[in-house]
Amino acid sequence: AARGTTMATQSSEEYNATDAAVEGLAQQLTEDVGDVVELEAAEEPSGLQEKETDEVIDKTAADDPLHSKTCQSFDDPDLELPPLLLQGLREMNFVRPSKIQAFSLPKIWSKRDLLAQSHNGTGKTACFVLGMLKAVTPAAIGQKAEQGPQALCLCPTRELAKQISEEVFKMGKYLLDSAAIVVKTILREERYERGAVMQEQIIVGTPGKVWTLINMRVMDTSKLKIFVLDEADEMLLLGGLGDMTKRIRQRLPKNVQTLFFSATWTDSIKKFAKQMSAVSNRDWSQIEVKRNYIFNDQVRQVYYQSNGIKEKEDFLTDILNVVTVGQCIIFANTRDAVEKVGKRLLDGGHSVSQLHGRMEESARDKVLNDFRAGLSRFLITTNVLARGVDVPAVTLVIQYDMPVKKGGQCDPETYLHRVGRTGRFGRPGCALNMIASKAELNVMKQIEVYFSREGLIKEVAQARNAPLSSRAKL
Repeated sequence: AARGTTMATQSSEEYNATDAAVEGLAQQLTEDVGDVVELEAAEEPSGLQEKETDEVIDKTAADDPLHSKTCQSFDDPDLELPPLLLQGLREMNFVRPSKIQAFSLPKIWSKRDLLAQSHNGTGKTACFVLGMLKAVTPAAIGQKAEQGPQALCLCPTRELAKQISEEVFKMGKYLLDSAAIVVKTILREERYERGAVMQEQIIVGTPGKVWTLINMRVMDTSKLKIFVLDEADEMLLLGGLGDMTKRIRQRLPKNVQTLFFSATWTDSIKKFAKQMSAVSNRDWSQIEVKRNYIFNDQVRQVYYQSNGIKEKEDFLTDILNVVTVGQCIIFANTRDAVEKVGKRLLDGGHSVSQLHGRMEESARDKVLNDFRAGLSRFLITTNVLARGVDVPAVTLVIQYDMPVKKGGQCDPETYLHRVGRTGRFGRPGCALNMIASKAELNVMKQIEVYFSREGLIKEVAQARNAPLSSRAKL
């Protein structure tokens, strides 16, 4: 690909090396993920594909009857899943419980409070969705569910809230109508008059809007049976959501079953979980994934080191010109960067969508829906999509900017979640980190150290000069 004045200042050797890097990475992407289109056409992902190396540690007290208790199938008699719920699971191609599901479901069914850490794509969403559906299902077949909120799920973003609701609708496809169970996604733009009272049984939303509805007495929490926190670590990163979640918990019944899910397990998360569990004053079951097993080995992680921003922009354009398989999410750290890079790619003729928090919510919904439908192949976004949102056809994640916290320190948790947008449900994928400075390289190395995985992220340039036939996998 031509690079105008930039390439005019480069030597022939530099040009060939960069061009070979583009060619090599593109070929490897095609080899690794070339079957994704066929997979997508064949069936919906079941969410149950895991590696044998994944290890779940049950930290429930050793003398507890539920310690290390697992279920091996969804029709396990101990689970007593309603037949209509099993029918929904089968239609979603759920064959057997994943490891996190196998350990979690017996505890959830026993109405235990649960702290669970599980990495992306292991099926943790199904754990609490099944828990919510079970909690609101009438005891006898043919009965109608009692009206009013009985299951509440909080998550950090409206995009994730909508996705969780979609999972509830899919799993409960046959059960919801039969038992007159209604699911409500609380979106920020919705308005309620004073005196209105919610009748829906399953509520999914972000802390801010839910807190407002509780204060307005629109949402009565007195009948709540189960309370779910998803992506709890992100609650602490987004200003005020952690404190708001604590206030919400104080307004719920003391004995409500609480399910606390987090992808990472830092000291701050442990403190947050302890504060939540102190409300009920009960012993919690705890399931944890070893840190060394957090990364999905179906995702190849590589980086390309450029000589400044201009070459970085050129490389991004070039790699998108030759990548022909699947869809791609590009992460930038700021809204301005999203708009700048998005404009450059649009001007280059690419089918690109942009998504960030400054956009109107209806526009954000349309962008994400269009991307899910394949109307655009490339989506450039801020961290608003780093957590939880699944688009199975995404085969490439590009970190145009390395994730950093305020002050420039590395942000390992955000890196983990960005990478987790590809390789979903056991499918192959690739994460490309674009490095334009020593500071960015240092951030990347610090992330490797944080996860005790030094050398995990391979440099594209290590293989770029070798013939394609003999080039090592990137």
